[in-house]
Amino acid sequence: MPVVVISHATAIRIAAALFAGTAVLAAPACAGAQIAVLGNTLDEHTAAPGQRHTGTIIVRNPTNRPQPARIYQTDYTFSADGTSHFDSAGTVPRSNARWVTTSASSIMVAPNTDVEITYTVTVPRVDSLRGTYWSTIMVEGAPTAPPPTGTRQVGLGAMIRYAVQVATQLPAAGSRRVRIAKLGFATDSTGARVLDVAVTNAGERGYHPSLWVELYDKSGTIRSRSQQQRGLLYPGTSLKQRFSFPRLPAGQYKAVVFADTGDDIVSAAQYKLLF
Repeated sequence: MPVVVISHATAIRIAAALFAGTAVLAAPACAGAQIAVLGNTLDEHTAAPGQRHTGTIIVRNPTNRPQPARIYQTDYTFSADGTSHFDSAGTVPRSNARWVTTSASSIMVAPNTDVEITYTVTVPRVDSLRGTYWSTIMVEGAPTAPPPTGTRQVGLGAMIRYAVQVATQLPAAGSRRVRIAKLGFATDSTGARVLDVAVTNAGERGYHPSLWVELYDKSGTIRSRSQQQRGLLYPGTSLKQRFSFPRLPAGQYKAVVFADTGDDIVSAAQYKLLF
C-alpha cells in the first residue's frame, strides 16, 4: 500500500482551515493523522487589565495506539493574498502570547480517548491597553513513522498541527477602521463574472465583518445583491472576498461594496464594471 505523504505547508493549511471558529471534530485527513482537536478553534473573550479568563482544548486520539502531542504557542497573521504566518510567540505587535499559560507542553493520549488541556489568559494591569490582542495555541502530533525498511515505498512522515486562536478584546474603546480595495474582475471557471476585493482591518479592534455588494445597471436599478459574514478579522490583517454575479446583458454596471464592522457607520467603495 503506498505511503500517503503531505508537506509541512499542507499540514498548516489543514489547521488553518479550522480558523473559522466553528465547532468541529477534526477527523484524520490521511493515514498519518494520529490526533484530532475537538471544539471551537476561536476563543474570544472580553477582559479588562488585571482580569483573567480560562479555556480548554480537547485532544482526541482516534487510533489504537498511544499518541504523543506537543503544545506550544505562536503568533498568527494572514492577508488577502492567501498567506498565513505563524511567527514566534510575542513578536507581533498585538500578540497576547505572553499573557497565556497552558497546563502542559506535551501530552500522551491513550488509544481512543480524549485529553483536556487548559489554559489561562491573564491581562496585564496596563491602562494603555485598547482594542484586540491575540495569538494561537498549537497542538502538534508526532510525525508518522517512515515506511518499513526494505520496501520500495518512499515517504516523509506527515506532521499535522491544529491551531486554536486566543483573542482578548479589551473593554477600552479601539477603532474599527476598514479599507476596501479592488483586486480584480474576471470570469471564473463556471463562466460567472466575479469581483474580488481585499478587506483590511486598519483599526485597533478585531471584528467579524459583514460584507455585501449591490450591483446597479445604468438606469440605477439594482440587479444583484449578495452578502457574506466572515470570521474574526484582526487589526493589521486582511482577507479576500469574492462576489459572483448572475448572467446579465453586456454593458456597464456599478458595484457598491459595503463592509459593516459593527460601528454606527458602514464603509463602502464603488467600482465601474464592464460586463
